[in-house]
Amino acid sequence: MAGSFRIRPISRREFLAGGAAAALGLGLWSCAPAAPSQPAAPQQPAGQPNYGGTLVFVLEDDVIDFDPMRSRAFVDRNVHYQIYDSLVRIDPKGNIIPWLAERWEISPDGKTVTFYLRQDVKFHDGTTFDASVVKWNIERYITAEGSARKGELEPVASIDVVNTYTVRFNLKTPFSPLLAQLVDRAGMMVSPKAVEAAGADFTRKAFKAGTGPFILTEAVKDDHITLERNPEWWGKDQLGNRLPYVDKVIVRPITNSDVRLANLRTGEAQVANNIAGKDVASVKSDPTLSYQEIPGLAFASMIPNRRPGFVFSEPRYIKAVAMALDRREILDRVFFGVGTVGYGAIAPPHFAYDPNFKPFERPDPEGAKRLVAEVGRGQLQFEFLVPSGDPQTLQLAQLIQAQLAKADIKAEIVQMEFAQILQLQSEKTFKGMTLVGWSGRIDPDGNVYDHIYTGRPFNDSSYSNPEVDKLLDEQRATTDVNRRRELLRRAEQIYVVDDPARVWYRFGVAMLVTNRRVKGLEPYPDQIVRFQYAWLEK
Repeated sequence: MAGSFRIRPISRREFLAGGAAAALGLGLWSCAPAAPSQPAAPQQPAGQPNYGGTLVFVLEDDVIDFDPMRSRAFVDRNVHYQIYDSLVRIDPKGNIIPWLAERWEISPDGKTVTFYLRQDVKFHDGTTFDASVVKWNIERYITAEGSARKGELEPVASIDVVNTYTVRFNLKTPFSPLLAQLVDRAGMMVSPKAVEAAGADFTRKAFKAGTGPFILTEAVKDDHITLERNPEWWGKDQLGNRLPYVDKVIVRPITNSDVRLANLRTGEAQVANNIAGKDVASVKSDPTLSYQEIPGLAFASMIPNRRPGFVFSEPRYIKAVAMALDRREILDRVFFGVGTVGYGAIAPPHFAYDPNFKPFERPDPEGAKRLVAEVGRGQLQFEFLVPSGDPQTLQLAQLIQAQLAKADIKAEIVQMEFAQILQLQSEKTFKGMTLVGWSGRIDPDGNVYDHIYTGRPFNDSSYSNPEVDKLLDEQRATTDVNRRRELLRRAEQIYVVDDPARVWYRFGVAMLVTNRRVKGLEPYPDQIVRFQYAWLEK
């Protein structure tokens, strides 16, 4: 695996009064005044970047929702990051850095966070970004019906506009992952005017709605998305040149990984962040392409429906599936060693990751059979919903099916569109298990809380365990890194092994594949491309 980093969480002193950058997991706290920050390219490229040109980005599926409030999919975020700015962002090493918020400070009791905002930002529709806009966005995320951000911002009690460019978050309790949440969709700012004008159509027609480096100008479902350079974007590179460099980014959704790679090799596309593991070796040796990879935050899992009346309301069945899997065979045969074997939600880059946590290191089909027999309902059979369109995904599902058969567990593969599966998960109406991954968040809380805690938006398995809820609440409220680690690890033992919420099997990587002419890009641990830094070599 190329590249390596581990998260360095910050101390309580840094958390409360710091002013130094911190790595993935907690964030950066600054109380000292600061000059307006610029999202400078992580490393100034050799030579003078060229302006102009168009990049074609092949994405694994079409964007489902352009509204950060409602979005549940990784593919959505790949476009969100181009058209919306958030209050804070991360650098390529995972450090939280200023973005729309130039600096921030936290009260001694940890229950008030004050953000000082940039004063040179306008939305694509010409309206002004200020503290009242932040208040409007955060309150929308917290209160609106159908918001997928409610769980991420649950500890926020209220928002105060201190003055035109200062906004205060009042928290119910100290909330360690707050900055990490505000990096992503919970911190993305959309134009109130654009949202109100589009109404229900905003989900697909978020035109001129952001402040980001690119403007959404066209979205043709299942065909292409056009993003045009924002000439008024506030960002500059390290030499003071205005970003972005390229005129246009065209996003083409292509579910088949073989076709995505073919587009790269023929030059019809120039950027991808997801190719099949079987192709990595050949891409590395291709003189026309560049391949980069770092450890990622993503986990892969099988999600059961634990609601009463459904097959997996019996937790012993979930554990039987977990015991029957051969995770090493999955990693080697399907992913060709790209990534790592995974046993839970906390990924290798996270500060709370424990490399010795391997509860299902060896497959145990006989043990799985005994668990099923204990239930006393005959053979375990279930419907296995799998996203359609990609040969690697189907191969994965078929291998899992064959492994489960060794334990006399019958998984019936049903392929359907990814968006349909997400809808069934959201409605909690799917019959058996789904094969849907998670792209990961920079704080382990983002990989766990909303997926495991009772009633949260991404808790698609309908899991509920009071002890787990208690542990997860406690880790959110403490700034003691060692205590957070202990609590997260205790919770993981329960929701992975003792009372399983789902079945995990792999941690992913953050990969980036580009045409050799594309310069300025590097992989981020969240696997999202930052197109404002890209330029084309002539």
